[in-house]
Amino acid sequence: MKEKKMILANIGSGSSYLPDIAEMLIERRETMKVEEWRLMDIDSYRLNCTGNYVKKMFKDAGMNTKIILTMNLEEAVKNCDFVISTIRPGKSDMRNIDETIPFKHGLIGQETTAPGGMIMGFKTIPAMLDIADAIKKYAKSGCYLINLANPSGMIAEALNRHTDIKFAGLCNGPTVIRNAMKEIYGKENPDDVFVEVIGLNHLIWCKVFYKGEDVTNDAFKELLKWSEINLPALRKEFVDVSLQEFIGYIPMGPYLGFYYDFPGNFEDLQKYSKNHWEGMVKHVQKHVGDVIDDLTMPENATRAECVKVIEKRTFELYEKLDPRAYQLACNTRGGKGYGEAGITLINALWNNTNEIFSPDVRSMGTIQDFDPNCVCTTTSLVNASGIHPIAFPKLPGHMMSKIYAAKEYEKLAVEAAVTGSYHAALEALVANPLINSYDHAKAALNELLILEKDYLPQFKEAIEELEKGNEPKN
Repeated sequence: MKEKKMILANIGSGSSYLPDIAEMLIERRETMKVEEWRLMDIDSYRLNCTGNYVKKMFKDAGMNTKIILTMNLEEAVKNCDFVISTIRPGKSDMRNIDETIPFKHGLIGQETTAPGGMIMGFKTIPAMLDIADAIKKYAKSGCYLINLANPSGMIAEALNRHTDIKFAGLCNGPTVIRNAMKEIYGKENPDDVFVEVIGLNHLIWCKVFYKGEDVTNDAFKELLKWSEINLPALRKEFVDVSLQEFIGYIPMGPYLGFYYDFPGNFEDLQKYSKNHWEGMVKHVQKHVGDVIDDLTMPENATRAECVKVIEKRTFELYEKLDPRAYQLACNTRGGKGYGEAGITLINALWNNTNEIFSPDVRSMGTIQDFDPNCVCTTTSLVNASGIHPIAFPKLPGHMMSKIYAAKEYEKLAVEAAVTGSYHAALEALVANPLINSYDHAKAALNELLILEKDYLPQFKEAIEELEKGNEPKN
């Protein structure tokens, strides 16, 4: 039989995590032959920095995959089998606005949930639909779009409602938890460990089974000990043991904290750099050395500001082909594991391996009493025939109430992102379970739209009215 060779594209290849994907491709080179890897980005500096770095990784590993750097979407996806997306319109500068403006109005300032996360979705969804359109026109029939960009769940819902291509959204959280549980319980046999994941992207819970027995409560305590040693920054992102035992599932942080302790997480996010920077520097010193010892961070800087400072140093190192660049990204940004999640999913589809994942896909009934045509994050069996969600027992009522509300928010936000409807955008915020003030929601939305208008052409008419001091008509 003729050996199968894959054509793979990465859209948003200026991501500092591109080497994470390269590492996984190198690791799987015997079973997943990649003939061409197309790297596309609209930022030539970042594209060349990461592109040349992964070329060196492949050369050092003896890989003969052809790597193509391009700024042209059609060239990138033509005849592809799989396309991975890691795009971020507006980069860290716009992310910082997404994270800071909501605080002024008493709302969570975060890149994946409302209101900042909704604006990020408004910037990202039109670009993702363009990518989907290019895939339909130029890629191979059946090409999958694997999205790693945030807000992943909202993007997946947009792809679900407005395209007919094959897709899956992924977060690294389930991969991190599964790997931790296998390290804790599965040292003799990793197959003894099974982790169920259910919910919506960044609103997910999990149960842990060891040799068929539900060990969730014990697993959470072990996870806290494990993270203290292996990922100390992650330890701060989990709820208290008593709350976890009340739920009966492990709430997968940090995002669940927003839903269970809004005041505490609101305060923590406002003091992000104060709470995290010192520990981050110590962690980097342990794993990478003194590469950021000379950097300073303003008091109470947002996560976006921290990311921007670290990214600048990371790309300076990538440009020099310094291996500390990749280690710096892995040990600070929190995105380690995306490459493993994305490439392992692709491998399961490509090689028919029947593996378990937790992607953002159409529910198809996996959550009882939830619209089967809507996207959720769910444990799924993946093989060459596709992605098959696994049915779950009925979830606790309080979990379902949060899922229902968050999904209505996502549906309205997708409508607004596609149509430019100001009314739908405001209605989405009012529907969001983390927002309890119409006036605050409206004020934050208006300010964000005006500040980020260069990235929101679909809202041109509404923004013009806002700038005149008028109420948008649509």
